[in-house]
Amino acid sequence: MNLELKTPNKIEFEQIRNYIREFELDNRELKQDQFVAAYRNNELVGFGRLRERGDCTELCSLGVITTERRKGIGKAIVKELLKRSKEELYLVCIIPDFFAPFKFQETLYYPKSIQEKIDYCTAELIVPEKYVAMKYMKN
Repeated sequence: MNLELKTPNKIEFEQIRNYIREFELDNRELKQDQFVAAYRNNELVGFGRLRERGDCTELCSLGVITTERRKGIGKAIVKELLKRSKEELYLVCIIPDFFAPFKFQETLYYPKSIQEKIDYCTAELIVPEKYVAMKYMKN
């Protein structure tokens, strides 16, 4: 696949911010050092984020450039984020089947910050699918 995974520089981070707006992802409290960006031939093809929430870490703002989807880029980014994660890891999503192979399981028990994320998504990022919370089960 020939992907380079790295923390974006300042210019690359602005490009990611634009895609986050375009893809209608969570754009709150964005920090450059939270991101892993995927590049092929020096072109941005995807990105993802580990957001420290105080009571847990959240995997969020995962996006793959539309023309590059279904090529394993999202999976490569998730694997890299899992390597970098040190705390209890949660996410809120509408595609639990994508995350299940990475040992994420749907859960009804999660930290307060994840409930806040569900509330935000339900009110601001309206989609027909149901938002679910998932927890990373290391073992």
